Amino acid sequence: MHLSRSGLRSRRYSPCSLRSTMLRLLSAAPLLILLAACQGREQPYGTGPQNTAPDKDAGAAALPLAGIYADTVPCNDCQGIATRLTLKPDSLYELQEVYIGRPKPENYRRGSWRVRGQVVTLEPSGNDPVRRYQVEPNQGLRLLDADGKPMQTAGQDYTLQHLAATDLSATGTKREFTGRYTYLADAAVFVECGSDKRYAIAPAGLGAQLERQYGTTRKEAGKPVFLRVAATVTSQGRMEGTVTEEALQVDKILEMKPDPICPQDQKQAFLK
Repeated sequence: MHLSRSGLRSRRYSPCSLRSTMLRLLSAAPLLILLAACQGREQPYGTGPQNTAPDKDAGAAALPLAGIYADTVPCNDCQGIATRLTLKPDSLYELQEVYIGRPKPENYRRGSWRVRGQVVTLEPSGNDPVRRYQVEPNQGLRLLDADGKPMQTAGQDYTLQHLAATDLSATGTKREFTGRYTYLADAAVFVECGSDKRYAIAPAGLGAQLERQYGTTRKEAGKPVFLRVAATVTSQGRMEGTVTEEALQVDKILEMKPDPICPQDQKQAFLK
């Protein structure tokens, strides 16, 4: 905006007030530049150009990445690392590694995962450091080094292939499930965290024990509790007819808490 001398005289600006105004404008300029830079970098998974900078959680966009990734990747002091990575819709992962040729070959870790930009990050587990993968165009996951760059060794591939035919909810699948469990009017319902997929609880297994534990855990009758179980996906007939429904046969009760808060709602801070 242009101010004439007459304009300055009519508003009676003093030299001190002019200097104060200029200082405020100059101090605000770096903040505006920083905000513009941050807005330009925030690109959730699946949008914009390739972006390996882990800047912003993609939220619901992470759900399509849930699945199983597997392959044998190179190893400096063994014959290869047979790797199986399961990204679950509840923002938890399981990583199984077998170091071929070593006396004690197996490594297992679990924790939370996130996706920012085009990068999947696995929360550190035990003495294992943070691990990051770049999402490839074919939805494979390519291992990144400590600097966030793709691992590169002549003639060797560090990419885990997405097992597209694998359904984490297929009948017969055995894995951990986290979600909200409710028992009301002789019916038990489990809603999985992340996917909001509903399952009945099969009478076989630990269904009766779940019911008893729910009675002593929930804050109010008919209200959900948080539940983590090892279970097998099965199917059963509904009470009202011959229609079948998906159900979980609970093999082991791992955790039950009165507050039904899912892992993605209380993510642990990741190492930068």
